[in-house]
Amino acid sequence: MVNPSAGDGKVHRLYEGWGYRDLGDSRPSPDSPLLRAMIRPRLPSA
Repeated sequence: MVNPSAGDGKVHRLYEGWGYRDLGDSRPSPDSPLLRAMIRPRLPSA
């Protein structure tokens, strides 16, 4: 889970550069920031 606004979006873009894609958003409590769940496909096994 990543805060998409952290570092003006730099953290989110970094994860995208590693192959992660957005899955959905979550806000665990009313006072917490919006968090984005990200997922990355597994590499094929050898």
